[in-house]
Amino acid sequence: MPSDLSLRIVSQADLGAAHFLLTMRPESAGTRLPSWEPGQFAMITLGPAAGTNDPLLRRPFSIFNQPDAREGSVQIFYKVLGHGTALLSRARAGDAIRCLMPLGNGFATTSQPHERLLLVAGGIGSASLHPLAIADRQCGGQPVFLYGCRTASELAGVRPTRDAGVEVLVSTDDGSSGQKGYVSDLLDAFLRREASGPSGLSGWVVCACGPMPMMKATAAVAAQHGVPCHVSLESPMACGFGVCVGCVVGTRTGREEPLHYRRICVEGPVFDAAQVVW
Repeated sequence: MPSDLSLRIVSQADLGAAHFLLTMRPESAGTRLPSWEPGQFAMITLGPAAGTNDPLLRRPFSIFNQPDAREGSVQIFYKVLGHGTALLSRARAGDAIRCLMPLGNGFATTSQPHERLLLVAGGIGSASLHPLAIADRQCGGQPVFLYGCRTASELAGVRPTRDAGVEVLVSTDDGSSGQKGYVSDLLDAFLRREASGPSGLSGWVVCACGPMPMMKATAAVAAQHGVPCHVSLESPMACGFGVCVGCVVGTRTGREEPLHYRRICVEGPVFDAAQVVW
């Protein structure tokens, strides 16, 4: 059940290239944070907590850290892309924030010890997959993180994941770091190498988050290789709990099945990629 929390900023770390890591704790020392799963998200705003109406609507952000009863903190990793995130980047320690969390569904693949996670992120999509990588490592897994961005200066988007000891492979559109090209191309090359090995592609599961065209291409590559794929979809949201019906996506369970529209904020954001009508 989501909780509408009053939080205070503990720290706001500038990681470069307009990327920030925000750490918050409950305003009241006696407030316990709800638990959450990798892939779930929060709707947050500075406005009402600061006594203003700007921004009017909350913004959705993936919850970046794992629940920790000792720390009792919530982290949001984001990039400045518009008015709301620009305002958020100017917030400082001690500022108040309203946070509705946790929302949506999360990834369930960490409970399968025989699986190996292949995480594919484009840009700030890494924020959704980072906690999955950390949770998998804590369960004894060895996730591989494929990260795509336009140029090497944007690698701040995967720095926390790499610093946590997760294996990270990079692609850049301009070839300034890692493999030149799209991250879906990097995924295809990785799966081709694994397919020629002694175990083939047995046990691999792809989880992806990023821009919609990137996830569509990733889902197509995974399907071509016969590898299961889960996608965490991104969409502008006005409420975060299904009332406005402004973030729907078409899905179907089979070719002959009728099209169903499902809310990314409630039935998602994590979907079986094979069911998404791209």
